[in-house]
Amino acid sequence: MIVTISAHVGKGSARPSLRERQRLKEMRRVQRLAVDWFGSRGFDDVSVEELAGAAEVSPVSIYRWFGTKERLVLWDEYDPGILAAVTEQLQVHPPLAAVREAIVAELDRLYDADRELVLARTQLIHREPRLLSAAREDARLLELAFREVFAAAGAVDGEFPRAVLATTAVAVLVTAVEAWQAADGRVPLAGFVREGFGALGVER
Repeated sequence: MIVTISAHVGKGSARPSLRERQRLKEMRRVQRLAVDWFGSRGFDDVSVEELAGAAEVSPVSIYRWFGTKERLVLWDEYDPGILAAVTEQLQVHPPLAAVREAIVAELDRLYDADRELVLARTQLIHREPRLLSAAREDARLLELAFREVFAAAGAVDGEFPRAVLATTAVAVLVTAVEAWQAADGRVPLAGFVREGFGALGVER
């Protein structure tokens, strides 16, 4: 999810192989460099080829890993874990409360470790129109993923109610992220998430 809302939405997977873990480590390293350079020099003024040279990888590898220049910023590994957590929470909570509990738990686990990078990515996205446009499409993909999770869990009867609840959940998350980055991360993102769902009357 991001802070951005990641475009790569999956159902979770087994523990990655050593080769996969090494690939993810390289992706994180390249992403950190990209976010640093885009933030200091501007998204349009840094080429993928230039980044590849500095990171000592090939441009082909960057495009294979991320797909596009925008994905260098938007990519993260969070969504499969979030969706798995929502599925688990749906066993004991109604849909909106399940999303809130899952997101807060994942934020506590993931965002604390990567807070500085996550904040830098999020603020960069909100400064760059191309990145913000791509992030909005990611939000739509997360909404569709929530619908699938609600349906698979038997939590909501009917496509329209599922769509309403999924759209509402994503709207809260997007608004919370916007408020968090505007506050320069001084207030924990989980606090904005809780407040957002609380404004809808979702009880803890």
